[in-house]
Order: sequence, then structure tokens, then C-alpha cells
Amino acid sequence: MAERIRNRNGNCLEPGDDGLPVQDVGIWAVDKHDYLQRYIEASSGPRGSFLRPRNDYPPAGAGFVDLFAGPGRARVRETGEYINGSPIVALEHTRQPFTKVVAVDLDPENVAALKSRTAKYGARAEVILGDWNTVIEDAISRLPEYGLNLALVDPYGLEPLRFETLQKLACVRRMDLIIHFPIADMKRNITNVKADEYAGFIDRFLGMHAEIKHLSDIPRLIDLLRIQLKPYGYEQEQVRSVAVCNSKKTPLYYLVYVSKHPKGSEIWKSLTRNSGKQRGFDGF
Repeated sequence: MAERIRNRNGNCLEPGDDGLPVQDVGIWAVDKHDYLQRYIEASSGPRGSFLRPRNDYPPAGAGFVDLFAGPGRARVRETGEYINGSPIVALEHTRQPFTKVVAVDLDPENVAALKSRTAKYGARAEVILGDWNTVIEDAISRLPEYGLNLALVDPYGLEPLRFETLQKLACVRRMDLIIHFPIADMKRNITNVKADEYAGFIDRFLGMHAEIKHLSDIPRLIDLLRIQLKPYGYEQEQVRSVAVCNSKKTPLYYLVYVSKHPKGSEIWKSLTRNSGKQRGFDGF
């Protein structure tokens, strides 16, 4: 039997450099966090306009919500490097900072570790224990209602994703989304013995039935997600994706970015332009 390198919740067997649980991740996670960090930095200008009073009204604020937050810190298995998780990346941004960062996780160990790691940020940080599909209204209620908000939807795989939950995020007036679209997970599972069950997961994620005849059909499912999100103000020009790849340069998943405002798409496009992995919705 192969030696177990992590716990069932995806955390390392040993605590991290601060004595708290850390997530076990592949080197690809560095790329993912780099995209997120650079987007947060590049969007400081638009966010800043929501941090200033307007016409005698108080600042509207800016929020970040991570719906699969993990423990807040991770260890890269290939290098041994420790990196911050996405909630900490958001909290540590100091140029036009988020006024509220909400982190959701289903695992009690992760929530306890994240509460400890975010305690120093005071009321700016809130951590919720629960399944994102059942606590989504609570998470949204903690974000600034009239502010500029960004949601990261980044699970391990497809099964927990529900379009009806994405809808609730999409109904927020100013809500940009970065969605993990698990291409490799789909290709691996759509042909196995539980393919029918997995096809149901895909339909549940997209909010519609998706006919998949060949593995080559799977990347086009991102277009179906775009169609489903369009009625909520996410126009085609504001929907773009970028691949996060393994060491063999094979896409593991796409980070699908959607915005209701052209400025958001412009920022995302500019920071991913030179990656060689970006696409819109007119083909790969």
C-alpha cells in the first residue's frame, strides 16, 4: 500500500510552518494564486472608487468571498514551499483593501485553522462553517450590499458545484466571479464506471443538460456556462478563462472569470494575455 501523504480532508499529515494545519497542493496552485493576487492588485483602481464617500453617502465598500477556503495556508508538495491560501491573499492586499473577506469551508479543522490565521484582521474577516450550497445566503449577507465584490469558487472537483448557488451570487448587483472549471476531472470521470452519475454532476453545475459524445466536447461546456450566466448581466465579452496546467502543460482546470462590467474583463485579459493559456468563448 502506498504511503499516505495527506489526510482525507486534503491537509498535510504534519502541521505547517506556523503550527496550524496546511493544505497539500501541487505546484499548479502557485499559478492559481498568482493569477488571483495579480487580479486583486490590478483591480485596485476600480475597487478604490468604492472605498471613498460619494455624494454625502458613506463608502460602499468592497468584498471578497471564498467558498472553498481551506485552512488558509498550503504546502507545495513538489518544493516544500509554504504559500498563503486565497483568503489570506485577499486580506493581505493593502492597496485599496477589501473591507470584508468572507471565507466558507465545510471542514471543521479548516475553519478552526482559518479563524486562528485571520483573527489579527479583526472584523474585516469572517469565517463560516458549512456547505457553500446551504450557507450561501449567509455568506452574501456579510458582503457590502452596494460595494464591489469578488467571489472565488474553487473546489477540489465538480461534485459540490450547483448552478442554483452560482445564480444567487450572480444576483448580487456588483459581483465578479472566478470559477474553477475542472476539465481534467471531467475527462477522467466521464468515461469511468460511474459516468452516468458524473454526467448528472455536470448538468447540475451547468443548470442544464449537456450532451457529451466525445471527450473533445468537454471544453465547450464552458460556453454553456457562459450562456447560463448571460441573463444575469455577464455578457460574452466579459467572460474569459485561463488554463491552470500540470507540469506536462496539460490543463487541469480553467479559471473562468466573469464580470458585469467591461473594465473587469479588460483587467483580467491584460494580466493573462502573455500566459499563452487564455481564451474567450470563440474557441481554444
